[in-house]
Amino acid sequence: MTRPPLAAFLSLLLTACPQDDGAQKADGPPTLEQRAIAKGCPTMSTLAGDYLLVQGNTPDHKNRFRIIDDGDGSFTMWYVDGGFGKRVMDGVKRGQDVRFTEIPDARKKAAFQAGEEPLKRVYVEPRIQQCALRVTRLDVNRSGGKDIERGSPLMVEFVRFPKTQEVTFHPCDGPAFIYDAAKSYKVAAKQLKDQGAPRSDGALGEQIPVAAWTDAAADGADTCTFDMDLYFDDLPLPEGGKAVPVGDVVAGKRHWFVPAWKAPYSGNHNFELYRYKTCDGSRELVGVSCLEAVLH
Repeated sequence: MTRPPLAAFLSLLLTACPQDDGAQKADGPPTLEQRAIAKGCPTMSTLAGDYLLVQGNTPDHKNRFRIIDDGDGSFTMWYVDGGFGKRVMDGVKRGQDVRFTEIPDARKKAAFQAGEEPLKRVYVEPRIQQCALRVTRLDVNRSGGKDIERGSPLMVEFVRFPKTQEVTFHPCDGPAFIYDAAKSYKVAAKQLKDQGAPRSDGALGEQIPVAAWTDAAADGADTCTFDMDLYFDDLPLPEGGKAVPVGDVVAGKRHWFVPAWKAPYSGNHNFELYRYKTCDGSRELVGVSCLEAVLH
C-alpha cells in the first residue's frame, strides 16, 4: 500500500485552520477565543476533534489522537503514539489544560499497581495564537502508593487532523485472526485458550484469509443486516473495503470473514475490521476487531 505523499499532508494542513476572522458580534469586536473558534482553531471550549503531531513543517500521522468531550469538564482520548495500538485515556480539565491518563485493562492495572509497568499520561493545552495544542507526553509509575511522572517534559505541537485524510482512531474491542483461525472458530478458540491471543505471525500474500468471530445474539436482532469496513495499517483498504458483507452464523457465532486480504509485502502490519449493523435503515458501528501481525 502506498501512503499519501507528504506534500498532500502539507497541503491539507494549510487548509486545516481557515483564516476567516468571522463577523464581529453586535456588541463589539470578537474576543481572541471567538476569533480562534471562527478560524477552526482548538480552544478549551472546542477541544473535541482529531489531531496529529507536527514537528517543524513535517506532519506525523502515526502520532495522533481523538478527543471526545464527555461534558462537565471530563474528556476521553483515543491515543496513538507511533504504532498501531490505540489507548483509551481519561481526561480531566485543570484550569487551562486537560490531563489525560491511560485507562488500563485488568492485566496492566495489576502491573501498574505493583510498580511493574507504567501508564501513559498526556497534558493538552490550547495555544490559540498558534492554532494548535501544546502537548506533553509522559509515563506515570506507581511507587509507594503514589503516582510519579517520568520522562521528558518536552512540549510538542498537535494540529487538527485534515478531515479529507481518512485514518482510524477507534480502539479495538476484540481480536481478529488470519489463515486457519480465520476459517475455523475451533482453531481461533484454541489459539485464545493456548496463547491468550491470536497467532500474530504468518506468510505474506495476495489472498490472506482474515476474520473475526462474535456472538451473533449480542450483535443485534436477526432482522438486522451486517457488514464491515476494512482498514490496513490504519488506512482504508483500497480494494473494495467498504460495506463488505459478512459470512454465515454457525453455532451462534457470526463469521466476519474476508477470504482474500491483499498484503504482499513483509513487515509489521495491522488488520482492522469495523463491524456494522443496519436495523430499520440506520447503520451503526457494533465494534472493531483488530490484529497486529508480522508477515514474512
